[in-house]
Amino acid sequence: MARHVYVKVEIPNKDEKQAEAAKTVRLRALRLAREATDQEEASREVARTALKSRGPRISHPTPQAS
Repeated sequence: MARHVYVKVEIPNKDEKQAEAAKTVRLRALRLAREATDQEEASREVARTALKSRGPRISHPTPQAS
């Protein structure tokens, strides 16, 4: 026969709430830092691709005034 499982649920106390909030803040900061790093790498890659797609630069001699 099936056994009944009883789970005792308690309301978290103040310390547990603070610990959970601190953990959430740390995880959010890590996620935001990782997203910023990913975005920087993506923008660098786009910049590199844009420079490559422009083709070779032609330098024109500029006349110098004497």
